[in-house]
Amino acid sequence: MTTVYMLTSQSRSQMMSFILKSDEHLLVIDGGNTCDADYLCAYVKKLGGVIDGWFFTHPHSDHCDAFSSMMERRAAEVKIKGIYYNFPSKEYLESSDDSKKEKERDSANRMLREIGDKNIPFTIVRRGDEFVFGEIKITVLREPNESIRVNMVNNSSVVYRADANGVSMIFLGDLGKEGGDELLANTPSELLSADMVQLAHHGQNGVGREVYDAIGADFCFWCTPDWLWDNDNGLGYDTHHWKTVVTRGWMSDIGVKWHYISKDGTQEVPFDDLDPTVHMRKN
Repeated sequence: MTTVYMLTSQSRSQMMSFILKSDEHLLVIDGGNTCDADYLCAYVKKLGGVIDGWFFTHPHSDHCDAFSSMMERRAAEVKIKGIYYNFPSKEYLESSDDSKKEKERDSANRMLREIGDKNIPFTIVRRGDEFVFGEIKITVLREPNESIRVNMVNNSSVVYRADANGVSMIFLGDLGKEGGDELLANTPSELLSADMVQLAHHGQNGVGREVYDAIGADFCFWCTPDWLWDNDNGLGYDTHHWKTVVTRGWMSDIGVKWHYISKDGTQEVPFDDLDPTVHMRKN
């Protein structure tokens, strides 16, 4: 049996941290901020302590700093057999339109330094690659495209598809509208269609509705704190400029059956039983 865990943030910040666990293998996708490292480490140890593959979507701090912090302080407590990623070039990061580009460049450098210092085997993933870990198959649906010059770091997100036990899940990272349009144009419908989906960019200002229509998921995962879920920056429900409530409306129109939201705690969902009345667990 394979289970997906969406870990909750250990602060008020948005972040993304997933674990896929089968009977024999454990995979991590992204991991969160520096402050999430200890919680992630404890969860990995509880699930066996050996990470067969650690996959990264893109080099934003709320996706990769937990890894760097774990390696700096607690590397001896877990074993990592392989890192999988594809980050855009240093020149692309330095020319990005991201207002935090120095911080994000530093996050990428910090992560890559730890991979080198700890001699962790790594693979630069490419679109079309497949990686099999027992009953779990990871397919790379998209790699960075440096011709996209808007929302650059988010739009560099690698998109992964996980298949196990006859169930599929798409991980969109922080992919934006432009990257989503490219994904839609270049991905066969049978690969993009999935049972479950991680909402792009924490559910706001991510891919367009057309991507979610094509995926057609019944279950969606929101890496979203309460303030972002409600689009509330202190003035009340849906009063800020985030697009979370718009995305929630899309999901309702599409007919999504169940929402897993990190604001509600860590979510544990088995791949082999998609009955929400049975498998919603919070801890």
